[in-house]
Amino acid sequence: MEKELKSILKSEHLEYLAPKFKKQGVTDEILDQLEDTDLRELGVEKLGERKRLLSAFAHNRDMPLAEMVLVDGGELPVDSELSGARVQEFEIGKYPIMHGEWEWVRIWALAKGYELEIGDGAGSSHPVTDISWYDAVKWCNAKSEHENLEPAYYMEGKVYRDGEFGHDGSRLVSWHKKASGYRLPTEVEWEWAARGGPLSEGHTFSGSDNPEDVSWHEKNSNGDTKPVGLKTANELGIHDMSGNVWEWCWDRDQRRSVHRIRGGSWNHNANNGAVRYRIALCPEIRYGVIGFRLARNL
Repeated sequence: MEKELKSILKSEHLEYLAPKFKKQGVTDEILDQLEDTDLRELGVEKLGERKRLLSAFAHNRDMPLAEMVLVDGGELPVDSELSGARVQEFEIGKYPIMHGEWEWVRIWALAKGYELEIGDGAGSSHPVTDISWYDAVKWCNAKSEHENLEPAYYMEGKVYRDGEFGHDGSRLVSWHKKASGYRLPTEVEWEWAARGGPLSEGHTFSGSDNPEDVSWHEKNSNGDTKPVGLKTANELGIHDMSGNVWEWCWDRDQRRSVHRIRGGSWNHNANNGAVRYRIALCPEIRYGVIGFRLARNL
């Protein structure tokens, strides 16, 4: 059987459809040309399964790989507001989550009992935006379950899949810190990775002292997000940690019921993308300047 098709059917847990595709001689080369009517003729009867497959076929053709980068541990330097905080080794996304990837997982998740907002994006390889902290946390669980990994987030002892709980309700979401699945980075992890981890050269922005090298901000973005990975990477090979979109972190300020976002955006001053710059927002907020990236335990 065709390698790419086999991989997609396995990742979508639809292996039982393999004989239908094999019988009709479907090849990897035509996957991105298939339409809903073609899948119906091939015998894929369920609408949800057809949507998942069409999204997966397009995803495999049009988007950069959702790659994770290993970050060795260390300690934040004296110029950080979190100076002295230590970080254990972990993995973080090479790029912020793209709209195409968001939608791919979201469609799969809806059939599994998840409640996830559509999100927004200027293209499949642009960062997803209009994502609340709740959205991001639930999506991390969905991607984990999609890949048969242990979810990281729970609500009253059950995997967190649905519901939002307003300004103060994020305290009800618990993090299983030993889980193998995907999660949001902590604020310390985010800043450590943005600085380049143990390879840091001490730049003001993530990978440079000049924001034009690494950042999309209000003066150069032409009023919207840009496809990920177009600007220079930082010392660890990570892109877009200054500018493009703000990124949710796990951390919650217990006094104010807000969560940290880091990194600046396409619609803000370039200085907001400095690696030490910190702000926070309520977890239910959705804006066209906020997305997120994944982290994961080793």
